[in-house]
Amino acid sequence: MLVGVYVDDLIITGTSDKEVRRFKAEMKTQFKISDLGLLCFYLGIEVQQNANGITESQGSYAKKVLEVAGMANCNPAHTPMEERLKLRWMSEAAEVDATLYRRIVGCLRYLCRTRPDIAFAVGYVSRSLQRPMEEHMITVKRILCYIVGTLHYGCFYARSKTTPRLHSFSNSNLVGDVDTSKSTSGGIFFLEGGPVIFLEAARGCSVLL
Repeated sequence: MLVGVYVDDLIITGTSDKEVRRFKAEMKTQFKISDLGLLCFYLGIEVQQNANGITESQGSYAKKVLEVAGMANCNPAHTPMEERLKLRWMSEAAEVDATLYRRIVGCLRYLCRTRPDIAFAVGYVSRSLQRPMEEHMITVKRILCYIVGTLHYGCFYARSKTTPRLHSFSNSNLVGDVDTSKSTSGGIFFLEGGPVIFLEAARGCSVLL
């Protein structure tokens, strides 16, 4: 049995329904708690459970991010980032509001929890948090335009009667950074077809999403 705790909220799961019920009964003898039943919403993550599996998404949270950025009514884009885009992190271009930029990127990083399709693009624009410029903000807005048309996207984890299998894929580019000539490598792990970990290592940093 696993118990996830965030302040005063708990998620309880396990392989035995009997043990889960026993644990909740013991908790009720020690604390005043409310049993909300089957998990459907937790920390901005929407959860749908049925006989086929579990779906996690953040459509409502994504809408709030778009409102914060003033992009709720923008035209959708087909991809989160231009193909083969190369940005400079140290240039003489005009700077943008760093506080707003960091707020939007921070929100997008949390959205990556159920949206690995934007993880690389968000990781890329995260490199300019120290000194964001106009070209960086334009790239962030492209990600937001992509989200507008994909609000329903999420992660699906199928139920399996056999032992779940873990699959991984990795790739890297060679001297892809135009400023430092450093490479970027990344990998993603799937458990029975559902993404569970995305890794990116770039410019000497490692990020776990």
